[in-house]
Amino acid sequence: MSVYTPVSQQKLQKFLALYSLGSLIKFSGIQAGIENTNYRVSTSQGDFILTIFESLTSQELPCYLKLLTHLSQSNFPAPHPQICKASVIINTLEGKPAALFECLPGQSIETPSITQCSEIGEYLAKLHLFNQSSDFYKKNPKNLMGCQEIFNKISPSLNKEDKDLLHSELNFQSTYPLPALPKGIIHADLFKDNVLFVQGHISGILDFYTACHDYFLFDIAVTCNDWCVENGSVNQQKLKALFSGYQSIRMLNQDEKKHLTVIFRLAALRFWLSRLEHNLNPKDSELTLEKDPLIFRRLLEYYRTEGVILCQ
Repeated sequence: MSVYTPVSQQKLQKFLALYSLGSLIKFSGIQAGIENTNYRVSTSQGDFILTIFESLTSQELPCYLKLLTHLSQSNFPAPHPQICKASVIINTLEGKPAALFECLPGQSIETPSITQCSEIGEYLAKLHLFNQSSDFYKKNPKNLMGCQEIFNKISPSLNKEDKDLLHSELNFQSTYPLPALPKGIIHADLFKDNVLFVQGHISGILDFYTACHDYFLFDIAVTCNDWCVENGSVNQQKLKALFSGYQSIRMLNQDEKKHLTVIFRLAALRFWLSRLEHNLNPKDSELTLEKDPLIFRRLLEYYRTEGVILCQ
């Protein structure tokens, strides 16, 4: 949720005229995330989020917006896409696909409590069980093969220590005899800045544009690697709480429990690589947020040494 595409007041007013959402009062860019341009827009009828899609095309977007519509209509706290006067969701702004969404209440938090870790675990499990009522299917572009492609691309720019560690982990992951773990719709990017809270409880879950079809356990690992890590170390109480919340809705099977560590390693590898790639090849932006790749390098080293132990 950065600002890569500046928008003038005049052009925004013209865009809003496509909708029946009242007249523009104010708008401002949002500094968070790294994929799309986002503005908070206030009109005479309320507050909305304008998203200008920087990578996804008009042909790729419908499946994501259909998923968001289905989630929000099923009382899952996802942002609901707004339909314009022409009865479409996707329009164009500054030559790029754009859409408006209801602005969900709440704020993200930097340091979640143990109770909040449990609650995000519950919502993650609810999302995974939601598979049964959705036809959404999108292959994970940042799977192991995608990680290898990023490594091949950025390898010449890496120091020897990073290159050796990444090569070692990619080799381990590609030869590890992983069984067929449960799969379905996953968020794949459920970091703290993608979750809103009101009075300590979840009010909104955002940014489903990396949603895909992959291991549920991978989604849990991605989430734990942000929610349960403090100062570079895993908080075991928060980890236990997140798994406890998750399993109050959906129990892990024995294979998932057995192969926790390898999937946590894969999740750390994936985000270390993607952040390295972003830092080495940044997009031009007037308002953006840089994220530290070293967090995930340290986590990968930790999991390679200590593993993940789920104590119930």
